[in-house]
Amino acid sequence: MDFLLKTLSDKKEREGRVDTFFKNEISVRVDSSDQINIDLEIGCGHGHWLNAYSQNNRGSFCIGIDLISKRIRKAQTKKDRYQNNNLFFLKADAIDFISYKPNNILFNNIFIFFPDPWPKRKHHRRRLIQFSFLNLLKLHTNRNSKIFFRTDHQDYFNWTKSHIELSKDWKLNEFEWPLEHGSYFQELLPDYSSLSAIRA
Repeated sequence: MDFLLKTLSDKKEREGRVDTFFKNEISVRVDSSDQINIDLEIGCGHGHWLNAYSQNNRGSFCIGIDLISKRIRKAQTKKDRYQNNNLFFLKADAIDFISYKPNNILFNNIFIFFPDPWPKRKHHRRRLIQFSFLNLLKLHTNRNSKIFFRTDHQDYFNWTKSHIELSKDWKLNEFEWPLEHGSYFQELLPDYSSLSAIRA
């Protein structure tokens, strides 16, 4: 089991950790009464893509989360090197992070690139893209918020497309890709499929 999940198994501890992150990193930079729009990458890996994206979107707050400590450290090193002051990284579970963030913070763009496809049928329930997850995102986004999804696993791509097509909360749309930039996983997995969706 991941060290973070083992040591922070209590819901209140995990909630407090997310709350502290937002207080220390985001709220101190803005009026706490304002609505804050965030661009979020779930499973940010080594931070290649999000560092490049944040440089092209200096007016946006960008956050990357991942469950692997080494990835977060590498992503943070890149951020410090490029002085991306609008970019933040946190080791966190996606459901916890979304659920426990402050109410005045909404996600504008959600990026999900090369998530674990959990290919065995008995493990499909562990896939991030579920109807419950799409519904959760709706509760924490704007009317025009978008999801950008990319995977090298064709079955997971079909699964995601089908879930969005059947969702009452999101609809598929062929948006221009926000940024084409190499990443650690994309270099390893050159054959992939992409889709985008907007909140219904």
